Amino acid sequence: MNHFITGGSRSGGFAPHLGVICGNFTPPDGDHAALLTHREVETIFHEFGHLLHHCTSRVEIPSRAGINVAWDWVELPSQLMENWTWEREALYLFARHHKSGEALPESLYERMVAARRFMGGWSQMRQLALGIVDLELHEELAPQLRLGSARYSEEELDLAQGDIVMEFGREHFEPFVVGPHFAELHILPVFTHLFSGGYAAAYYSYLWSEVLEADIFTRFRQEGIFNRATGRSYVDSILSRGDSDEPGALFKEFMGRDPDPTALLDRNLGSKPA
Repeated sequence: MNHFITGGSRSGGFAPHLGVICGNFTPPDGDHAALLTHREVETIFHEFGHLLHHCTSRVEIPSRAGINVAWDWVELPSQLMENWTWEREALYLFARHHKSGEALPESLYERMVAARRFMGGWSQMRQLALGIVDLELHEELAPQLRLGSARYSEEELDLAQGDIVMEFGREHFEPFVVGPHFAELHILPVFTHLFSGGYAAAYYSYLWSEVLEADIFTRFRQEGIFNRATGRSYVDSILSRGDSDEPGALFKEFMGRDPDPTALLDRNLGSKPA
């Protein structure tokens, strides 16, 4: 998703925004319809969440409008939209056989949910490990290396850094794995999210965004995933507000309370959606 034009207050009123979604999805085969995988549909909903965040913004300062928000807040609208691709009420509208029109069978739906939760505990633990070790890199290892640069020559430090980083990773990933051997060949040397990806000291935002959106979706499920009043409240409290207030304040305005991580645990590890 790209935000081409950010509108705002003009003499004639509030100028609209302009954005676009581009996707590399399964193309049609000859005269047959394009048959998208569920993952591709999930991606469309995800990017549409970003587009909604941009296009519904009512913030007058462009640099604070739409998706120009904190890293752990920008993924909330997009990840929230993915939830609709896992709800039977929503799937009934489009997840149908391309020839017969038959709706997605209940047995297949149950298998999809089971596959989504397969190794859910491992997946969540991995994200916790990556987020925590990222913070520890900046709190512990970086100061040590800065001190080392004052004690050793640049050549000596370059030779030592590889071993230092590998040992640091092994030691700090070990509490998150089933045995020491699993921490030896770790991700740190190729953890590009922290470098070219720009997530340095902020990788935790992936999991925190999931905590927030999973919790927010509980209100939609309680009040109806197509409840117009709930949707309007979401637009007014979060989508249209950009970076005009602290994320915590916007979350509380919509939910009436602070975040609760239980919803994410239930989704990843608990019973299937009702």
